[in-house]
Amino acid sequence: MNNQLRKILFVILYPFSPVMRMVQNKMDFLRTYKLKLIIARVLRIVRLVNGSAASVQFPDTFFQSLNPSGKKKVGVIDHSYHNKTVSSAFFINLMRQIGSVKVMWDSKWNGGRSPSFSRINGEEFDILILWQIMIYYNPKKLKKLNCKQIIIIPMYDDIHADPDKLFFGFNNFRFISFCHDLHLRFERLGIRSQYFQYYADPASLPYARDPFTELNGFFWQRTNDITWDHIKQLIEGSDFATFHLHLALDPIWYREILPTEEEINKYRITISRWFETKEDYLSVLSRANVFFTPRLYEGIGMPVIEAMTMGRLVVTPDHPTMNEYIIHGRNGLLYDMQSLRPLDFSNAGRMAAQARNDCISGFEKWQRDKLEVVAIKPYLTI
Repeated sequence: MNNQLRKILFVILYPFSPVMRMVQNKMDFLRTYKLKLIIARVLRIVRLVNGSAASVQFPDTFFQSLNPSGKKKVGVIDHSYHNKTVSSAFFINLMRQIGSVKVMWDSKWNGGRSPSFSRINGEEFDILILWQIMIYYNPKKLKKLNCKQIIIIPMYDDIHADPDKLFFGFNNFRFISFCHDLHLRFERLGIRSQYFQYYADPASLPYARDPFTELNGFFWQRTNDITWDHIKQLIEGSDFATFHLHLALDPIWYREILPTEEEINKYRITISRWFETKEDYLSVLSRANVFFTPRLYEGIGMPVIEAMTMGRLVVTPDHPTMNEYIIHGRNGLLYDMQSLRPLDFSNAGRMAAQARNDCISGFEKWQRDKLEVVAIKPYLTI
């Protein structure tokens, strides 16, 4: 996003910004779908005016089936930011076991467009999956699509603050939940949901057991909900030898929070703003042994899962989905954002080792559970 557009949005949306939300005691209703729809409309107008609308659209991505007997045609409508983060890649690869997969990138959140219904119908999908973009789709219109096998996969961080009435409109669809808290909510509302807990393949990530003779921190700032100003309160009094700040902020309105020169010298702080490859990111993360999570809430929490699998000590707010993986004092540290205080890192090595073991056993369970996802048998047609 260019600086001119960022400035325009800041002026328009500042009253709703995370900075203001923190001042107003973290008013979660400002995270709801209605505000996001308003932002999408504002962005659309701004992009049409400045001629940047086309720049946020991505061409469809097609993947051949990985299974010779997989004949299904699977469509995935995905949040276009995942074109950059590839956080949904594990699920797309899973779907390739049952057939070919076409990913259509939805850019409505960023002032772009959603795939048209005529275009979706023209693909004649056997299965259609909506990944983290349900709020941009009218459920009544979804029911009229030629594809009758539609699966909704929302993310907790995206919809946790939304009212029940939003979900009632989708009660004819099947949901997959990667957050247990969200799954229980759907069950309470009478919505068909299956819960799965994802774990990464330990063999896919670098690992070397850290002796924890010293503490080396890594914090990825993605929003202004958690910044260096918060992290430094958690590590006060602890002997961190080094600290790396990764300032790769989510799009639109967030701003970097930098340490003072005194803090840079005290903790020997290094800074990055984006990594060209995931391998570059993992290389820097491997040099740390304590990972501070970037957000208050997570959908699946890929950075958390990866850091735990790599044997890092993960420090995170006590919110889903992170607190569904981490038990405070056993395999990580949880904290209350409303009552920040220095944490006890004295058993960091033991907790990190336990996190690694939990991820190894968790991945074994995921290997079994994902067969149920691939089977698709539990999913009833509309």
